[in-house]
Amino acid sequence: MKESDIRPQSLFNRYLEISKKDIERFFSDRSSFTDVVCPACGKERYDFALEKFGFRYVTCVDCGSLYLSPRPTPQMISAYYAESEAVKFWGTDFFKHTAEARREKIFRPRAKLVKKWVEKFSDRLYKPEIFVDIGCGYGIFLEEVAKLNVFKDIVGIEPAPNLAAVCREKGFKILEKRAEDVLPLEIQATFATAFEVLEHLYDPGQFLKAIFDLLHPGGVLLCTTLTVSGFDIQVLWEHSKSVYPPHHINLLSVDGMERLIKRSGFELKELSTPGELDVDIVLNTTAENKHINVPRFVQQIIHPSNEEVKKNFQNFLKTNRLSSHLRVVAQRVS
Repeated sequence: MKESDIRPQSLFNRYLEISKKDIERFFSDRSSFTDVVCPACGKERYDFALEKFGFRYVTCVDCGSLYLSPRPTPQMISAYYAESEAVKFWGTDFFKHTAEARREKIFRPRAKLVKKWVEKFSDRLYKPEIFVDIGCGYGIFLEEVAKLNVFKDIVGIEPAPNLAAVCREKGFKILEKRAEDVLPLEIQATFATAFEVLEHLYDPGQFLKAIFDLLHPGGVLLCTTLTVSGFDIQVLWEHSKSVYPPHHINLLSVDGMERLIKRSGFELKELSTPGELDVDIVLNTTAENKHINVPRFVQQIIHPSNEEVKKNFQNFLKTNRLSSHLRVVAQRVS
């Protein structure tokens, strides 16, 4: 898979430009921004990391996670995702042009992964009855899961009214709220998924504890997020399109993610970085921005003529948990 398959450069750059313009509208008054402890390990020791668009990122001294502090309040973040032009652009122009490619390259493989883990936990799950996807968007992933005929009920949690309506039109039951606002026993799922959500949240720990509560004892969580431990983020740093406020405010380290899962009450079953795009992202970003200097050794690895080298190095990153795409499987054991 190439970055252009799921994220065409011109469209993605347009989205980022709109995001920069939205900053002035939603975050010009920063007097209410709040300092936070590390969202991964909860510790308070940090070093300044970088500044981007007037937002400050710090690095946790204890677990190495990169996060925004001070950060906008939960109310400011909610208003941004409800009303910003960038979010609207992502949901219309960008997603419309990439939906089927993402179905094939991302959503369908993820659905197969869900089935794999259901089968792996078959002797420990409380019947594979209820599946829930948090942040279900346009419902494409729900459609792919439904095709598996594994679950009795498929539910989506989606706070955006327009997206919730799209999913309902496809025949799915949707809870139009945040996972943190789901009532006790409103749903008791066997399997839950949350893809690329943690990096956007004011409090990832509160989010994971909410998922813990909506899972039946023995239930399984599959989630993905970005990690600062990954190759492309480490190499590109402030030039990385993944380090992009106000969207990505938590870039947890591999160590930090492991700590967060355990702090949230889960038993960690797998933590991996199966990303496929690190090398391609560094190549594309440096080709687009000639002023970005990367080490000569990295230039050698990402050179367009070194297809075999790039492939082998990406496999090395995946194997050694050094890709920026992080995946976790965890279980509620109590």
